[in-house]
Amino acid sequence: MKTSIVNDVVLFAHLSPSDRDRVVSAATDHRLAKGEVLFHEGDAAQAIFILLEGQMKLVRYSEKGRELLIHLVKPGQSFAEAALFGSGTYPATAEAIEPSRVLRLARDTLLGLIRADPELGLAMLASTALWTRRLAGKLQLLTQRRVEERLAVYLLSRAGGHQICAGDVVPLGSPKHLVAAQCGTAPEVLSRCFRKLEEAGVFEVGSDSVTVHDPQRLRDLAEWIGSE
Repeated sequence: MKTSIVNDVVLFAHLSPSDRDRVVSAATDHRLAKGEVLFHEGDAAQAIFILLEGQMKLVRYSEKGRELLIHLVKPGQSFAEAALFGSGTYPATAEAIEPSRVLRLARDTLLGLIRADPELGLAMLASTALWTRRLAGKLQLLTQRRVEERLAVYLLSRAGGHQICAGDVVPLGSPKHLVAAQCGTAPEVLSRCFRKLEEAGVFEVGSDSVTVHDPQRLRDLAEWIGSE
């Protein structure tokens, strides 16, 4: 199972099967309980990780203690790569949302593999660049958009690039408190936003999905960029 998941990890996409086997052999398997923290923001970056089972959240906290969700990690995704090439500390806190299982690849072991196979290093640089673009996009979304616009962007992203039509059901993909975190707002603010757009006839809200009634209005909200 480990090898099959590693085969789909973008970080190792350009490696040969034998090199992927070397990566898996060098990694250690760890399990986390729901709510368990894998590492804290500012901890020394000693490893990168691949999620095998469950779900992890990468978060940062403001000076007032407000949680900002940077990324939800799902099985088959790697995380914490950028820390190994940057300041040497983790830029966010990683916490298990549900019982989870990760592969841990120690920094020293990874650097040894890179020295032996420069292609691995190039693949990791590409993955780090993707993470940087994602973080920049997240920052722009949270600083330049109203909550209803952030929600529209989120819902359209859940459609996986498919054109949404009237009557389509879009799954939320996460509990509503995590949807709120991904939109950079509080759950009660998101609830008001859901209610406002529902009353405006944009969609109907279910327990774990929305049924879209006005897809054009949803797209307009997602595409509008404020001038401030």
